[in-house]
Amino acid sequence: MKRRLMLCISACILMLMIVTGTALGAETFNITSYNIDMTVYEDNSYAVIETIDIRFTEQRHGIIRSLPLKTNRGKPALISDIYVFDHKFSTEKVSSNIEIKIGDPDRYASFSEKYTIGYVYTIGDDYFDDRDELYWNLIGNDWDCTIENVIFKINMPKPFTPDRLYFTHGKKGSTKHDGVDWSIERNTIKGSLTVTLMPNDSLTIAMPLPEGYFSQAERLKNNAMPYGWLISVTCAAAGAALWVFMGRKKRIFPTVEFYPPQGLTSADVGFLIDGRVDSFDITSLIIYWADKGYLSITEETVKKRFIAKKSFTFTKLRDISEDSQDYEKEMFEELFYMGDGVKVSTGQLENRFYTVGDKVKKQVKLSFEDNEETRIFLRTNILCRVLLLLSGVVSTLPFSYTAMKESGNVGEAGLLLKSIIMSAAIMAALYFLIHILKNWKGMKKGEKFKQLFFALLFCGAICGTFIYSLSLTGNVLTGLISLTSAAMLGIMSNLCSRRTESGMWYEEKLTGFKEFIKAAELDRIQLLADENPGYFYNVLPFAMVLGVTDKWAKNFDSIMKEPPNWYHSSSKQGRFSVLSFATGLDNDLKVFSLDIASKHQTSDSSISGGSSGGGSGGGGGRSW
Repeated sequence: MKRRLMLCISACILMLMIVTGTALGAETFNITSYNIDMTVYEDNSYAVIETIDIRFTEQRHGIIRSLPLKTNRGKPALISDIYVFDHKFSTEKVSSNIEIKIGDPDRYASFSEKYTIGYVYTIGDDYFDDRDELYWNLIGNDWDCTIENVIFKINMPKPFTPDRLYFTHGKKGSTKHDGVDWSIERNTIKGSLTVTLMPNDSLTIAMPLPEGYFSQAERLKNNAMPYGWLISVTCAAAGAALWVFMGRKKRIFPTVEFYPPQGLTSADVGFLIDGRVDSFDITSLIIYWADKGYLSITEETVKKRFIAKKSFTFTKLRDISEDSQDYEKEMFEELFYMGDGVKVSTGQLENRFYTVGDKVKKQVKLSFEDNEETRIFLRTNILCRVLLLLSGVVSTLPFSYTAMKESGNVGEAGLLLKSIIMSAAIMAALYFLIHILKNWKGMKKGEKFKQLFFALLFCGAICGTFIYSLSLTGNVLTGLISLTSAAMLGIMSNLCSRRTESGMWYEEKLTGFKEFIKAAELDRIQLLADENPGYFYNVLPFAMVLGVTDKWAKNFDSIMKEPPNWYHSSSKQGRFSVLSFATGLDNDLKVFSLDIASKHQTSDSSISGGSSGGGSGGGGGRSW
């Protein structure tokens, strides 16, 4: 029984301590009088003088008055002209607050002190299009003590309508207002609080005003990084210098060539000329093999749902040569494996051959890039690309920092990290958008528009958010400079394609070969055709991957009179035209390469009233 009684007594004492602690606050002082004299100006700035009578319960050096640097809307505020009468003081920015440290570190304050603090709090433009407002915490929620005898005077800059003037007091979010006694004399509001504020209570005034009341209000510029544009320009200049000396292609000196370099397939040439392997580069091997006598091509016209579409059947004539490339052997074998071993139609390849094509693309590239002696691009291109991307991140970092600070939702500790993440996201969005546009021609039919859509969506969302945040601080122009710098660095990063000596040799030979095809004289063409009757068809698959089929065929239009013996067509033909044949075959092969390059998807058929602590300003204080 006694034990239970002791437990009950202990519980009551503990409860009493908690209640008392809550009632009296955790601070070692109480405020016996709090006088606020505030003058409001037409630029929506407030000159505030606070006279605070403090009664300390323990020895302390003084108090620290904390003022928030963000408005109740999360926008930046400017605090200036801070002074304290008859006391030593210092100011320091801590997180999102200005702290005014009042007192002498070498001596204790008296148990009763009067502190008179003055400052100017500038909000500027309130970001409302339909009204202005006075929404201000006369006393903020962060005083952890009781506050008695609150008196206030607010001098407005010009007449106002008081019917919607409203005061609230109590815990944050409270709508209690019956403890405020106030009156209006001309443009001045005077009043007092008839109740005692408990720890973390506040007193707030809320008054809607007509739009334009603060006629001189301007948006405050968040100059967290005033010279950020200089960082952006420097990054762009440094990146350009890096690209010129490390990533840009060196000048080449093409030589006139009548044939591609010996031992190369048309797929090899497609890779060597531009550094990527397209689906068309792979399917050009069918013409390359047909010219060598490995297969024949039969063209048919198939009607599907009232639409005539060309279909091809490939017939194996003999096995591919043993000295062919490994990827050639694998692709040739897989091609006919998808038919009956001897014949295969394009219809049998659709939705199946794309896996083989993807594998062969990688093998063509690796056949050169896996060996230091044969690789065509320098490994330093990767380092240059990474350094350019990092420069792009740095170029937008000052403005990402400003944008993050403008959001009002980021603490000082995580501000830099989140700014870096935002800059990295901007650079990634720009880089991949540019990458898609650069490689547009060689992308799969079913994926290019999908990837472009998501790249544009991602880039628009990231960059749009970035610019919008900067628009709230007046830094749009300099922010656009940083985005331009990042885009330039993204373009240069995508163009890091400096070649090895071997790569430059191939480029010179193939460029010279391509220029010969485009500008060959008829006499030279006739001489080469006389020396090699199969010259046109030997070169045709290479002309296709070089993108000059029409130029090549036009040179032979008066020379070639018969189609090749490896091509058969069921359609009726009149006089044979090598130009029509070659350009038609080129177009058909491009359509075919897109059809088999990927798997196709199939388908079945206002501030009314306000609340305590909800306004700007306020803050609180503590002892030290």
